Amino acid sequence: MSVGDQLGLDDNSELLEQARQRWTTWVAMDARLGVVENFDDLRGWLPTVDRETADEVLVVLAMLGAPDGGDDIAAAAALAKCLLPGACTLAAWLCTRPDRSSVLRDNQPVTPGAWSMVQRIDELVAAQLWIEVRTFPWRRLRKVAANILMNTRAGVLRECGDQFQVARFDRTWAHTDLVEAFATGDFATDEAWREYPISTRQVRAASFRPGLLADPAPAPDEDQSPLEELLEVLAWACEQQVISADDRYLLLCLVDEASRVETRRTGRGYGGLMANELSVRVAPRVGVSESTVRRRASRSMRALAAAVPTRFGDQ
Repeated sequence: MSVGDQLGLDDNSELLEQARQRWTTWVAMDARLGVVENFDDLRGWLPTVDRETADEVLVVLAMLGAPDGGDDIAAAAALAKCLLPGACTLAAWLCTRPDRSSVLRDNQPVTPGAWSMVQRIDELVAAQLWIEVRTFPWRRLRKVAANILMNTRAGVLRECGDQFQVARFDRTWAHTDLVEAFATGDFATDEAWREYPISTRQVRAASFRPGLLADPAPAPDEDQSPLEELLEVLAWACEQQVISADDRYLLLCLVDEASRVETRRTGRGYGGLMANELSVRVAPRVGVSESTVRRRASRSMRALAAAVPTRFGDQ
């Protein structure tokens, strides 16, 4: 699921349908919205004009969607829809920076084995984007897109535990050390009280997925899980500069979406990861075209296929 999916802002969403129906009413209320005849044309219009012109339209939507303005949820949804490209880019940026994306916190307990870091980041970005859209101070502030996305970024980093952002928001919490196991949100049950040895391969894999350290280490004779193996390989590949952090994020998005598709074309190889349906799903998440998704994925998997046997061939 993407940031837009988390907000329920697909093209058939009820809120966006309300925005379409109310567009002429909004234009009558504020002529600045009259730059397009209907709401569906707005997202295509915004990239064609300068920022100041676009801002005049976005601030009207911010006003209509704010509780101290029109308090119209459909207008807030319309504004959030316009800002989705930037929000998706932010989510991609967060997922390529594991040191800043420790998304397990005491207010978000996680059940072992049922967690996706990519999805969790999308959830955080979607939630913070909605907060910023609804609370934008439209009476005194402009540069709507830039300020909302900047504040969304700061809010998500704060939620993820970024020390700088936490210190800006709450200096006391920034200097607080969590000492109880359950406080890190690793488990939603009493398993938090148990102690497990941490294996080296868990530490390596956790460089992308910090929550992996919460999972019990496998017994010496127990096989490594597919997820651990994948994350370990990708972490090693990034360390050795076989692929970039952006390439790793793209591959993980493909794997994540592939797990949601029951039937996918496998004729192109790579376990079906080159299927058109997956490219369509992943392209908005990484901010590139579908053909670019397939090209970059193919290039990355060829690089991995050539490099991995030299490192893991004996395993």
